[in-house]
Amino acid sequence: MRTFLLALLALAAPGALAQAAVTVTVANPLDQPRPDAVAEVPWATLSAALPGLGPDAVRVIDPATEAEVVSQPLDLDADGTPEHLLILTGLWPNETRAFRVEAVAPDSAYAPRVHAMHDDYRDDMAWESDRIAWRTYGKGLWEADEFQPLVSSGIDVWPKRTRDLITERWYEKGHDAYHIDSGEGADFYSVGTTLGAGGTGVWADGDLVRPENFDGWRILADGPIRAVFEMDYGPFDAGGQSVSETKRITIDAGRHLYRQESTYTADGPVPAVVGLVDRPEGVVASTRDGADWTWLALWGPVERKNGGHGELGTAVIVPSAALGRTAREGRHYLATVDATPGVPVVSYVGAGWTASGDVDAVADWWALLDAEAARLGAPVVVTVGE
Repeated sequence: MRTFLLALLALAAPGALAQAAVTVTVANPLDQPRPDAVAEVPWATLSAALPGLGPDAVRVIDPATEAEVVSQPLDLDADGTPEHLLILTGLWPNETRAFRVEAVAPDSAYAPRVHAMHDDYRDDMAWESDRIAWRTYGKGLWEADEFQPLVSSGIDVWPKRTRDLITERWYEKGHDAYHIDSGEGADFYSVGTTLGAGGTGVWADGDLVRPENFDGWRILADGPIRAVFEMDYGPFDAGGQSVSETKRITIDAGRHLYRQESTYTADGPVPAVVGLVDRPEGVVASTRDGADWTWLALWGPVERKNGGHGELGTAVIVPSAALGRTAREGRHYLATVDATPGVPVVSYVGAGWTASGDVDAVADWWALLDAEAARLGAPVVVTVGE
């Protein structure tokens, strides 16, 4: 009788006896620790094994402790079906960890460690991890009565000395207030009409051509592990060629660097650049060529205005195979990459401040960049169902 009833139940509800959980293993192939490692698990693979899985019905368990692990369904095209499930973990050198994914709602919401926002009044985009914050400018800034019009696609650094997410709060304080450090950090970085920290442009006729402020934006994901958004630039003239750029920015929890993907629309190849502006306080410039990734970095005093203090490092990391050259050109240190229209140009941009407690000296900044380049060259290995 029991067998008969189970058979009827299975017919009535085909998913009722489906697999209750799936094991996901995450391996660190590096001989170095990986704090705040983000594993990307294909959603389609999980969904095939867990029919009840959904964006609001998924959680990750650490079998060793039975504690929930922070996770995030990532649905960048907003079609209701995520592309990946993100799992946030820490890994020792060469460690492999196993997790249990269940088609069950989390017990509670996870505290975000990243954020992306649009400030409507200034038409700024701002983004941050729990380590560092950034912003850039839209065309609406030209119309804000309080500010002088700024024509710039440069990237501004907001160094902070708190693990809290601060962008919303700093905008609420107002333009003058967030330039003064009241205990959380401040906007000590000057961008103006430069690339700032990691801005992109085109090298045309022996000169740097920058797009104007962005004129379109979209937030695609906003934590708790990863924030993703896009901005549209152009068209603008680069050596007689009309060029448009769509830039996608991705920032993860615990990271000093964000990923940017610039996709260009043009009639022919685009000599793209990503760069760092020199700073008047005097900086040390350095590069490290790696098999997979090459970094270009600056280090020097924070601008001594409004109580600015400490040392600030900035950096860009580009794929070694795509890198054309690195050079000092005018006010900028540039890395060049030949771009094919429609094919994203990938780079990573970072900053670190001594007052944050993460870096104490220039050697720490170089070491952090070496570790990040190693992580990029050897992603975590994810296995589902084994």
